[in-house]
Amino acid sequence: MPADRDPIREQLIEARRNQILDAAASVFAEKGYHRATTKRIASAAGVSEGTIYNYFDNKADLLIGMMTRLAELRELSQELEDALHSDAREFLITIFRDRIGRIVQSHEQMFQAILPEILANPGLRERYYQEFVQPTAVMLEGYIQARVQQGDVRPIDVSLAVRAVQGMFVGLLMMRILGDGPIRAGWDRLPEVIGTIIFDGLSPRDGE
Repeated sequence: MPADRDPIREQLIEARRNQILDAAASVFAEKGYHRATTKRIASAAGVSEGTIYNYFDNKADLLIGMMTRLAELRELSQELEDALHSDAREFLITIFRDRIGRIVQSHEQMFQAILPEILANPGLRERYYQEFVQPTAVMLEGYIQARVQQGDVRPIDVSLAVRAVQGMFVGLLMMRILGDGPIRAGWDRLPEVIGTIIFDGLSPRDGE
C-alpha cells in the first residue's frame, strides 16, 4: 500500500463526487443535457461552481461519470472474475435485474433526457463509446471467452455476442422510454426472459 494513501480523504473525495453526480443527474433530468449548466448543478449540489471543476472538467465528464457509476463499471471487472465460479445463466439474470432495476428506479428520466444529446453530439457520442461502451464490451468479451474455455458456453463469435447483449439492453430501455406496454408491464420479468432466450433459445423443448 502506498505510504501517502489517505483512506479517509479518498472517502471524502468519493462522497463529494457522488454528491455532484446526484445533482447533475437531477438537473439533466429536469433541463436536458444541452440546457443544464454547471452553475445550476452546483446549486443543486450545494457547492460552488468552482468545486465542480475540481472533480470534473466539463459536462461531458459529468455525463460519463454518471453512466460509469450507474453501470458500476469500476466494480464490473471483479464481478465478472468472481462470476466465473458461479452459474453463467444466474449471473446474467442477476446483472440484468440489477442494472435494469437501478435505471428504472432512479435514472430513467435522466437517461431519457441525455440520450438524444449522446446521439446528436458527435464529440459526446465518441466519448460515450470510448469511455463507457467499449470498456464494458472488452470486459464482457474476456468473461465470455473464459466461459467458452471452461466449456460453459459453446464457441461463438465473442465480440458479436457481447454487442448483441449490449444492444439488447439498450433496445429494451429504448422500448420502455417509447412507452411500450408489454415492456413496461413485464419489466421485472425481463431478466428471466432474456436468460431463457440466450441460454435456451426459442425452439420448443422435448414434450412442449
